[in-house]
Amino acid sequence: MREVIRQIRVASAQGLYYLALYGALTLPDICGALESQNGRSSGPKYKAWLGANVPGQAAQAEQIYGLRCSLMHQGRAMPKGSHFPIAFTAPGTGQLHNPSTVVDGDQVGWLSIEIFVEEVTNAAEGWLERVEGNTIVQRNLEKFARLRPDGLPPHVSGPVIA
Repeated sequence: MREVIRQIRVASAQGLYYLALYGALTLPDICGALESQNGRSSGPKYKAWLGANVPGQAAQAEQIYGLRCSLMHQGRAMPKGSHFPIAFTAPGTGQLHNPSTVVDGDQVGWLSIEIFVEEVTNAAEGWLERVEGNTIVQRNLEKFARLRPDGLPPHVSGPVIA
């Protein structure tokens, strides 16, 4: 899990903004699933985790979940049920974060990629530190996809992610 968080941060720092956003938008799903009895995520678990762990996005949990759905599944930055898109500002282009603007009746919500990725990765890291001793989280982490340097004997002996 820590390696996933690290790679999301690296993607953001290296200007791989699509990967950074996709990663940051999936972290609440992963964390919600890890602390879930059945090991699965859901919309309500996503929104509850985001609301409890990312204070800067708690009021927009419904919209962020909708953004996650539309961006991950349709490649659109238009949250489900929203009448306006979300635009992401890259570092160096201004740090609009969490406001929305209306020009001639056209509304856009703004998120800074850099700030959003930092908020979510910091929250996931802090959450993991608080819950990694939890038996449900430990059980679900055993099934978490990770680098296995010795492979999956007897199938393969080289490094794999599984």
